[in-house]
Amino acid sequence: MNNKLSGKPTLIFLTLTLLCFIPSCVFAADSDSDGLENPNDNCPRTANGPSLGTCTAGDTIGKTCTIPGNNASECGAGGFCSMNQEDTELDGVGDACDYCVGDGGYDIDDDGFCDGEDTCPYVPNPDQQDDVCTSGVQMFARFDTFEGSWQEIGQQVAHTYPDNIIDFANTFGTILEVLGPPGWTPQMYYDEIADVIPQSINDHLQGMAIGLTEVRPLTYETAWDMVMTTNMAIELLNMPEPPGCTGFVVSSNAGTFLCHNTDATKTAGNTSVVMNWKPNNGDNSYITIDPPSWVDVSYGLNDKGIGITLNAGRPNVNAEVGMPINFMVRYVMEHASTLSEAVDCFSDFLDTPGNNYGTSGAILLLVDFNDSSMAKIQVRSEIIEVTYGEELKPGVAYVYGTNHFLGDFNPDPDYYYESSFLRLDRLLEILPAYDTYDLETCWDILSDHGEGDANNNTISRDGGGFAATATVFSTVFTGENVYYTIQRPHEYLDLYGDPIVIDFEPQSSSDCLVVEIYGKHAEETERLRHFRDSVLSKTPEGQELIQLYYQWSPQVVRKMETHKDFMKTVKGLINRVLLLIEEE
Repeated sequence: MNNKLSGKPTLIFLTLTLLCFIPSCVFAADSDSDGLENPNDNCPRTANGPSLGTCTAGDTIGKTCTIPGNNASECGAGGFCSMNQEDTELDGVGDACDYCVGDGGYDIDDDGFCDGEDTCPYVPNPDQQDDVCTSGVQMFARFDTFEGSWQEIGQQVAHTYPDNIIDFANTFGTILEVLGPPGWTPQMYYDEIADVIPQSINDHLQGMAIGLTEVRPLTYETAWDMVMTTNMAIELLNMPEPPGCTGFVVSSNAGTFLCHNTDATKTAGNTSVVMNWKPNNGDNSYITIDPPSWVDVSYGLNDKGIGITLNAGRPNVNAEVGMPINFMVRYVMEHASTLSEAVDCFSDFLDTPGNNYGTSGAILLLVDFNDSSMAKIQVRSEIIEVTYGEELKPGVAYVYGTNHFLGDFNPDPDYYYESSFLRLDRLLEILPAYDTYDLETCWDILSDHGEGDANNNTISRDGGGFAATATVFSTVFTGENVYYTIQRPHEYLDLYGDPIVIDFEPQSSSDCLVVEIYGKHAEETERLRHFRDSVLSKTPEGQELIQLYYQWSPQVVRKMETHKDFMKTVKGLINRVLLLIEEE
């Protein structure tokens, strides 16, 4: 799993900035192989060109033709039919990829108005009043709770956010065609690391693909390719200068706070949403703020009081093909209940011969809100470095990071990414200036925009032009709450006064049979969870057993609640299973 990606590191930052301005001839490819080059195709990534013929009444776009007389030669190679550039709404989006009745192909926020005519395309406003995005600043993000097995959760996500997934896939697919490493595809990257990907992630990916086919006219193969593209593209693109983020943890007698500004390309808008994950397999429940098309985690707080934020870290020289660090962040959210457990997850993975992390180097800030302990983990492909909270002043501890590796962990002393270096200088300049380190202080620091307008080097960041990068959302985690703002926090707070606050409701364990009997972090539970992930999940028969367990577990738990003797019987059967596992 330590193959190096061929080709030079790619400039996704510049690409996202320039995509709007590069002449269309640069993209004169035929991505969907339908006989039309992308600039002349109203569905450049959905086959609807002349080489595929046209659909007949009763056919389904993207499905194999089944009507008598429609053979492969009439409906296209492989027997797929297309709509041959039909655009009923005359909105520039072909009917074959137009999933919204109105101007534009998508309704990202699912409020009944297509993005091309929606006054607030990223926040639901079915009354089309712009008071939820005053002056273009979004008031809140969507919030959803997903429960069940991880495959069921993946399906629910696809049902809720299909256009988000498809839009991300199309965008990153186009970027990969231009800047992706030669000879590599998202599926190839996935295949290289499949053996180390946690089963919860594999189930989630498969559920998303299944869910897309249930709500959009897509084959499973097409849906799976979209899911692969959205979740593997960042690893393939290995950007040397990411858009930028700034994070810090501060703890004093006023409380402990995990604070973060997340930056991205301004033209993309805020496509992140707040999601509360409640799996029924005994994993921790947790809250994240990420695009719903991604199965990984960059910013999360679990029901055990562990919080994490992630900054891209550079330079990750000699980057390998390996586990995306965001996948390990998710694993920590699902399994860790103390800071030491969280740190061990990152280090134990590298202790296994052949294991390494992928191209996306990272700087992680971790907090255990139960005892206010904190750590910073710097990650490159084959090495990590852990540092713990430092004293900012008497009674105040902190850790911090922007986007470049610090100290001896930086393998290239000549590396210089101006915004990252200057934002760190700015953070270390203003952090010591406060007398009290409470929630108000955190938002004051995150809102820093210098002596005037925000720029590329202030904490509340704005790179300037229409396609530049800037802060797209900000978060402050405590042990019980998630606070956030959208876009530059100083602008948001000026408009709306206060951040949005979400009370975190921990998951009940009552739907998980093993957890109900032994407890969530009991030795027996951990052994069975390990057997599930390391043995059962590796075979089709084992995966079927896992799904059956998820399906029947809630009903067995409810039976045990009213029949204690039945609980003893079930526990006896599981104890026998534990004995068999020990003998293996």
